[in-house]
Amino acid sequence: MGVLIIVFAISVIIAQNICFAVSQFATTKITLRYINRVSKAPFSNMVDPKRVVSYEDMLKVIQQPEKVIIDVRNPEEVKSTGKIPSSINIPLNNVQNALATMSEEEFKKKFQRPKPSSSDELIFYCQSGRRSTEALDRALKLGYTKSKTYLGSWNDWSSRQQ
Repeated sequence: MGVLIIVFAISVIIAQNICFAVSQFATTKITLRYINRVSKAPFSNMVDPKRVVSYEDMLKVIQQPEKVIIDVRNPEEVKSTGKIPSSINIPLNNVQNALATMSEEEFKKKFQRPKPSSSDELIFYCQSGRRSTEALDRALKLGYTKSKTYLGSWNDWSSRQQ
């Protein structure tokens, strides 16, 4: 009988250690997956507050045609949800080409407005702010020094337009 109790006690201890090890492994795996995903996100880095536009700013900007509002979502997203007034749609994957290599004539034909110069103010938005931050980074690297991002993006805009 005493041996049976000892074997049972050892089994319980082993089972507890296995459960603890499995839970630690699962937690570590989930944490590493989360860290890996976040570290790859371009917006995880801090955006200079001077480069962030608020909803209130956007209400003014839509009335200023000299400022270029660029929606970097895919065309299907824009069709299904709508867009901010006076914005043009240049999907994120096309931003660099449109700003760096597209001729002024081609840009005007495609987007019905003059191609912005490097001294123009560009304001990027997307669905939630991630892609707009990436577009901001690309535009800054191309020399568009007055570029900004609307971090609230479409989610913020559409929720306030109710």
